[in-house]
Amino acid sequence: MKDIVFSINLGLIGTEDSRLEVFTDYLKELAINYKSESLVYEFFLKFENIPIKLRIAIADNFDDLIHRNKQFSHFDVILVAVNLYNINSISNYNLKDYVYFKNYYIFNGFSALVGVDTFLIQDKKVPKKKDITEFNLIQKTQELEFLYCFKIQDRKRDLTDLFNKMLSYINLKLKFLNPDLFNRVKSSGEEPTTRNSF
Repeated sequence: MKDIVFSINLGLIGTEDSRLEVFTDYLKELAINYKSESLVYEFFLKFENIPIKLRIAIADNFDDLIHRNKQFSHFDVILVAVNLYNINSISNYNLKDYVYFKNYYIFNGFSALVGVDTFLIQDKKVPKKKDITEFNLIQKTQELEFLYCFKIQDRKRDLTDLFNKMLSYINLKLKFLNPDLFNRVKSSGEEPTTRNSF
């Protein structure tokens, strides 16, 4: 039986100080192999015995994601990262821009707002006050009509939780949309030869 690799397209959005490299560095550690070119990354990995090609487009905002990454015909996941010590990093995003993005790509996938504690993840002394609180994160998540809200304080633990939740969501979606294909993928071998997207 030919192996199947599922392709997941992820839009990773954040301001310059949102530390987006934390996400890509974490995936580099997990991946069987990876490559990157011009703000686009490809990671080949396995999750629950399912071979996955995770393509990531890096952007500053939703408009940037649409106009700078023409090679993406759709997205399955959107992660918006904000620096918890920069109030402007959360005010850059609004429902109007997200709705435009959703309509442009007919997006109905996994969406999450991710607050990054840029001091804790670098093991630096944390200032007494964060500009963005948990309440602010939850409020913005609801405003944008995103599905999830995460906070990254411990690089390994919190990123593992985020990506496990994301990949479990996509696996569950696949399982219900196409159970036969899901079972074939689960039982397939190790060498990828056919790629499908969902």
